[in-house]
Amino acid sequence: MAISATIKGFFFDIGGVLVRVDASESIQKIADILEVTTLQVRQAMSPSLLTEYETGKVSGNEFYHHLLRNCHSAKSIDFEFFKYLWQDVLFPKEAEIAFLKKLMQVYPVWLLSNTNDFHYDLMVQNFEILKLVQGGVYSFIEGFMKPAPEIYLAALARTSFKSEEIVFIDDLEINVQAARDLGFQTICYTDYDQMLNELQDLIPDFFEGLG
Repeated sequence: MAISATIKGFFFDIGGVLVRVDASESIQKIADILEVTTLQVRQAMSPSLLTEYETGKVSGNEFYHHLLRNCHSAKSIDFEFFKYLWQDVLFPKEAEIAFLKKLMQVYPVWLLSNTNDFHYDLMVQNFEILKLVQGGVYSFIEGFMKPAPEIYLAALARTSFKSEEIVFIDDLEINVQAARDLGFQTICYTDYDQMLNELQDLIPDFFEGLG
């Protein structure tokens, strides 16, 4: 199967592209245990706290304590159960992952994700894809989140390619635009079929080889 002369590798976002993220049930369970509203739980997860968590400035344990304090509840929740609930929000997309496995037979693939230690621990244990890809660039390790240019440059440094030889796929336009500004070829994911259609324009030889 031929490789496109211009495309040499791929970076995929995880949440929203390869994994569906749905925290609604976990937030409801946390709210029930703490005897607060789901709105209070969501407000306790302030954007600034989530940014600190996903850039590694606070640990999972510190995040847990901050969230409890921000909920202003007289109740508490066991740390391990909280971690379980925080992890129980990620659901792999079977079609996207099956396609990725085919793509990896021809192209090197990395992951580039805004994430945290709890979710990373879960994915390492339960998500086969992390063991199959070339590697990953994760915000809580790098200290930067998309769309900060530093995390894309860290990703590029993992490869021996130029940015224009790499396709970056993410479900948020702000993240896609940041990569595009650095010279990456990009796809803003909305659904599986749309992603395949745009990939066919970038790597037609790959799809011809699929028959």
